[in-house]
Amino acid sequence: MSGSKKIMQTVLLFGSLWGISEATLGYLLHFLPVGFSGMIMFPVGFYFMFNAFRTSGKQSAIFYTAIVAAAIKCVDVILPATTAIRVVNPVVSILLESLVVFAFARFYHDQKVFSMSCTMGLGWVLLFISTQALVLKPAEGLYLMPVFKMISFIAMNTIVSGLLIGSYLTRPAELSLRFNNPRISFVRPVLILVLAIVCEITNSLI
Repeated sequence: MSGSKKIMQTVLLFGSLWGISEATLGYLLHFLPVGFSGMIMFPVGFYFMFNAFRTSGKQSAIFYTAIVAAAIKCVDVILPATTAIRVVNPVVSILLESLVVFAFARFYHDQKVFSMSCTMGLGWVLLFISTQALVLKPAEGLYLMPVFKMISFIAMNTIVSGLLIGSYLTRPAELSLRFNNPRISFVRPVLILVLAIVCEITNSLI
């Protein structure tokens, strides 16, 4: 299998699995107060991006996996009664996550895993809040929190995300998804992509 074909199959597969997670688990978590879903869904996104990176051996797979997941979110634009911010906010979140994970993968080593994971969680939430405040400015957003509440939220997000990601990175070989069949075709990734799109549309219509 050529390297480019393997990367395409890998990012399509993990990006689609991430899309399914966003449309199912992410949908349920959004019933929690604003912002709390992110401290779970960021580690979920990290899991799929890092798996794509480990499977392909290419850091670029992190970005491409995020692009697939973001593209699945974009199908909402064809649905009635969907506001622009409802699509843009999660898409921007996914792309910002990929920037943070890309930087993490560049310097990652198997020492001080939890401190690195917490730093990554802190970096993501600060970047997202800054983007909301300076660019997106949604009617409801983390940037609108009172200062002390925001500080508490950032601390909680950093700890929860860091613990979840760090727990995975202490046993990556055991907890990672493996798709190393040399005969793998595009059939499975495409089928999972279709399922992800169906889940996203169903979620948006509920």
